[in-house]
Amino acid sequence: MSPRVQTLGKLVAFAAVVVAVVVGSRAGGDAPKLADDPEAVRDVFLLLDGKPLHIRLKITIGGKSPQAVRREYLARLFKSLDTDGDGKLTRAEFERSPLNTSRRGPGARALSPKEAAEVVPATKLKEALERVAGDTLAFRQDNTARKTDDQVFAALDTNGDGTLSDDEIRAAQELLLAKDTDDDDCLTIEEFAPPEVPMPGFVTIPGVPERPLAAASTLLVDGTGLLFGPRVVRRYDKNGDGKLSPQEIGLPPELFRALDVDGNGTLSAEELKAFHKQPPDVDAAIELQPPDGQAPRIALAVGSSARTARPDVAVFGLTETDVALGVRSFDPITSAVTDARQQFNRLDVDQNGYLDRDELKENIRFQRGLFESIDTDADDKIFWQEMESYVRSRAEAAATRCDIVLHDLGHGFFEALDRNHDGRIGLREIRAAANTLQGLRKPGQSGLKATDPPRRLHLEVIRGTFQLFGTGTAGESTVPRNVVQTRAPVGPVWFQRMDRNMDGDLTWKEFLGPRHVFEELDANHDGLIDPMEAEKAR
Repeated sequence: MSPRVQTLGKLVAFAAVVVAVVVGSRAGGDAPKLADDPEAVRDVFLLLDGKPLHIRLKITIGGKSPQAVRREYLARLFKSLDTDGDGKLTRAEFERSPLNTSRRGPGARALSPKEAAEVVPATKLKEALERVAGDTLAFRQDNTARKTDDQVFAALDTNGDGTLSDDEIRAAQELLLAKDTDDDDCLTIEEFAPPEVPMPGFVTIPGVPERPLAAASTLLVDGTGLLFGPRVVRRYDKNGDGKLSPQEIGLPPELFRALDVDGNGTLSAEELKAFHKQPPDVDAAIELQPPDGQAPRIALAVGSSARTARPDVAVFGLTETDVALGVRSFDPITSAVTDARQQFNRLDVDQNGYLDRDELKENIRFQRGLFESIDTDADDKIFWQEMESYVRSRAEAAATRCDIVLHDLGHGFFEALDRNHDGRIGLREIRAAANTLQGLRKPGQSGLKATDPPRRLHLEVIRGTFQLFGTGTAGESTVPRNVVQTRAPVGPVWFQRMDRNMDGDLTWKEFLGPRHVFEELDANHDGLIDPMEAEKAR
């Protein structure tokens, strides 16, 4: 039963809470009151395997809806371009806009006096902004982690039938050791990752990993969008009749009846248009630009079925899927300018204070008219002031957008095998892999299917970003990563120095002494010297 909560204005004022989430059963009462600004409220649906999850989000940036922030940006941009202050934009004024991409390139024809004096419709600037920044709410999806998790399962599924048989489970130790490409008796997530395909057009900086580019989401859909009904039907229509039965869409009976207006026992795409008006599964208010000194966090209502995994992440355990909702707060404009400055300094090889075409010849994007867009005085040189102005304006445009990125983390096979969660599967864990995998099987099932463990999805709400070189950071992500943890030193000094893979055990391969000494130290004869056994050797 979903409890009522106070208005979000009071929550923000008295609890300093940036994100308030309420999750409850649809069988409960009315959804909690979220906002006094309906423009900030968006109904988002996550199309899970069994049924859609209805998420109602109130998204604000500095207390304003993204739409309001975008209107303010357009007003500022218009004023800066309207150099003669007549309240109109000529074509010459419009083409100075960083949003204009139509006349790029060194061979672009100059405007004639008549063309330059033409008045551009007021809507053209808004259209240019939508072209470069997109809608104020964008849905993205990053399947990088899932693909890697799939590779872990594939390494064990030798016949590729999607199920680990008893024989394959028993052979897990041997199969995992075959993936140990660096022969250090432990496995990191990188040893399972599929080969990366480099993205053209960006400067590659040694030692700086590129951020994966999230594609448009196939599982997130706007509940008020024109294609909402058809998308939902296409997702759940198993028999292909163009309608959804209660069994196909998996909704509670009372909700299904509320949507089934004609009472024919099925839901059409037209009837699904009213889905967003129903009480949601999740109510959340998210402030993407909290006041200075305040970090984003999530407050859960008393009696909620959710739990707080960390202050800025709420987790909702469903039958077949674990869903997390996180909010990432950072300054996208400062981030964009800071990264551009660092790359400018790095590319300015002769340190003369500007970039010429030769210094940018390795970046394809600068060969396609970007150089001309930044070089506002057309002197064939890009000074930092010109780059900063361009980056700042484009970053401000992108920051009027809110991105909801769905990170598909897969079914957690690596995490299950990494029993101590230190980011690596050590030899002791490799030896226990068969038992670990057997524990993941469903009751009464002989084999282990790739989809048996719950699927893990992480939704992260983030302000839109613009990175000129594709190398900048976007704050601290709330998405869990399989990163190798630095272990606290254990055991005597000689033990620490020999433990080259830092997994807390010494194998015979790591031990630098005679074999008989290794066997004497290995008191339990398990083929490993642990810290306690090493301490006894003093």
